[in-house]
Amino acid sequence: MKIKFIYCIISIMFFSCYSKDTMPSDIIKPEKMKSILWDVMRSQTLANEMSFKDSTIDIAIQTKELTKKTFEIHKTDSAQFNKSYNWYVKHPLELKVIFDSLYAQKQRENTLQLKRELLEH
Repeated sequence: MKIKFIYCIISIMFFSCYSKDTMPSDIIKPEKMKSILWDVMRSQTLANEMSFKDSTIDIAIQTKELTKKTFEIHKTDSAQFNKSYNWYVKHPLELKVIFDSLYAQKQRENTLQLKRELLEH
């Protein structure tokens, strides 16, 4: 009787820890999603810079083209990216981990850039 009770408690603990919101297999994994998001943001920044330098460039078209190339590089497409991004938006803790990592990456780049500039002078 005591063993059944212990088994029951362990089973309840196990199943209570199991999340029904586990990441579906068709969602882009966090590390890859981080990389794609980083490159999409860089693509958007590049499109902005290009349109500021050349007024004949349509920023919306340029952004779309560069983003499409980014997806090709990462072997995904906008539908897969959007589906994954929407999943992450519904799971803010998962998305926060990605954005925190992106922020840290940007901080490292800024630090390296500052060091390079200081060494040049």
